Amino acid sequence: MNGGLPVLVRQVRHELIALLRTPLTMILSVAFPLLFFVLLAALIGNAVVDERTGVRLVQFLAPALASFGVIMATFSFLASGLAEARATGVLKRQSGTPLPRWALIGGRIGAAVLLGLIAVALVLGVGAALYELQILGRSIVALVVTLLVSSFTFAALGIALALLLPTVPMVVAVTNGIAIVLSFISGVFMVSGETPEWMNTIAWIFPLKHMVTVFSDALNPYLTGSGFQWDHLAVIALWGVAGALMALWALRGGREARPAVERAGGARVVPADASPLRAGRPSLWTLFTGQVAHAQAILWRDASSVFFAVVFPLLLVAIIPTVNGGGDLEIREGLLLGTFFAATMAIYGSAVTSFVNMPQGLAEDRERGVLKRTRATPLPTGVMLAGRVVAALVVSLLTLVAIALLAVAMYSPPVPPGWPVGLLVFVLSATTFALVGLAVASLEHSGQAVLGATLGTLLPLCFISDIFVAGVDLPDVLDTIGWIFPLRHAARAMTDSVTAVAGPFPWSHVAVILAWAAVSVVVIATRFRSEAVKEGRPARARVSATRG
Repeated sequence: MNGGLPVLVRQVRHELIALLRTPLTMILSVAFPLLFFVLLAALIGNAVVDERTGVRLVQFLAPALASFGVIMATFSFLASGLAEARATGVLKRQSGTPLPRWALIGGRIGAAVLLGLIAVALVLGVGAALYELQILGRSIVALVVTLLVSSFTFAALGIALALLLPTVPMVVAVTNGIAIVLSFISGVFMVSGETPEWMNTIAWIFPLKHMVTVFSDALNPYLTGSGFQWDHLAVIALWGVAGALMALWALRGGREARPAVERAGGARVVPADASPLRAGRPSLWTLFTGQVAHAQAILWRDASSVFFAVVFPLLLVAIIPTVNGGGDLEIREGLLLGTFFAATMAIYGSAVTSFVNMPQGLAEDRERGVLKRTRATPLPTGVMLAGRVVAALVVSLLTLVAIALLAVAMYSPPVPPGWPVGLLVFVLSATTFALVGLAVASLEHSGQAVLGATLGTLLPLCFISDIFVAGVDLPDVLDTIGWIFPLRHAARAMTDSVTAVAGPFPWSHVAVILAWAAVSVVVIATRFRSEAVKEGRPARARVSATRG
C-alpha cells in the first residue's frame, strides 16, 4: 500500500462516502443548520437594518448558524461515529490491516471537516442567494483559516471524548449536550436579549464562542481589516492541542480496541418478572405492567435518550429565559417567560420520548426479530403496544414534574389556577404523540427510517409551534402548517393553562389532538406488523436520538 497523502485521501473519500450513505447524519449535521437558518430568518424577519448599505438582519444570523454546522459535524457526529466504530469492533479489525493508524483517524477527521465545510457553504450560499447576505472579500482568507483551525480543534476534542467515554449512548449524550449548551451560551441561537455576564464568562472559556465571534466579525460590513483575530485563534488552537494530546493518550492506552459490552443504543434487558417459569397463563394485567416496566427500562437505560428527552428540556428551561430577559419577564398578560418555557419544554420533552425515542426502539426491536418472537408468547400485540405508550407517558410525566420543580426553584411563579386543565392536556398530548409515533413505525420499517421521519418532523415543527420561539409573527404559510399538527395545539393549550388568569377550556386544541390520536389508531390497527418486511435483514446499530 502506498504511504503518505494518497492513503489519507482514499481514506477520507471512504469515510465521506460512508457518511453520505447515512441519511440521518446528513440531515442532522448539514440539513438542520441550514433549516434552522431558514426558519429563524423567516421567524425574526430579514428586514433591512441599514438603508444606506442594504445590510439585512441575516448578516448577523448566518455566521452563528454556520458555526453550529461546524461543531455538529466535526465534534458531535465525528465522536459518535468513532465511538460506534470502537464499540462494534471496527477499529480493532482495522488495526490488523496495513492501513496506518494515523490514516484511519485522519480519514475520519478529514471527512468530518469536509462535512462541516459543506454545512458552512450551504448556509452562506443560501444566505447570499436568497437573503442578500454580503460575503466580504476582505475577510475570506481569515474566515477559511478560522474555519479550518476550528474544525480540527473540535475534531480532536470529539475523538478524545469518543475514546475516553465508555459507551456510545454516553458519547452521544455528552457531545451533543456540550454542543447544544455551548451554542446557547455562545450566541448561536440568540434571537433577542443579552446573555448574563456570568454566562458570557463561561462561554469565553470554550472555543465555540471565539469561533462565532471571528465568523461574525468577518461578515460584519461595519468593520475593517483582514478579519484575522489572533487572540481568538490562539484560544481555539490551544483547545485543539489539548484535544489532540488527550486523543493520543487514549490511543496509546489501547482504548480504541476495547470491545463493546452493549449495543449502540443501550442494552436491552429482560423484565425481572419474565425470568422465572410460572405455572399457568399470566393475566393481561401482569403482561401489561411487565411490558410497561420493560419499556421504561429501555428508555431510561439509554443515556442519549435520557439527555434529549429529560436533561435537554431542563437545560433550556434554565437557559432560554435567562438569556432573553429573565424568567420573570411578562410576555403577555398573566404569563411569565419562565413559566412559558417550562410549559413548552415539557411538551417538547414529551414529544421526544413519545414520538421519537419510543417508536424508534420499537422499530429496532422489530428489525432484530424481537417482536416476531413475541408472537409465540402469551403477550398480545395490543398489550405490548399499550405498554409502550404508557411507559412513554410515565417518562413524560416525570419530565414534567422535574421541569415544574426547576421552574419553581428558579422563577417562583404563582400557582396557575388552570393547572388541572394543563395536566389533562399534557396527558392527552403525550398519549397522542406516542400513537402518532407508532403510526410512523407502522408505515416505516427500519429504526433509522423511523428516527429520520420523527426527528425530521419534530424539530422543524418546534420552531413554528411556539416551542423554541415565543412572541414571533410567523409568515402565513408557516403559521398554517403549524396549526395542522398537534404539537402547536398542545403547546398553546399548555401555555394558556399556566397563565395567572384562568381561561376557558381549550376545546378546539383538544379536539385536534384527539383527532390525530384517532387517525393514528386506525393506521396502527391496519398497518402495524410485528415482523420486518425483509426476512433475515440484519439489524443496524442504533444511532441515538436527537440526537446525533
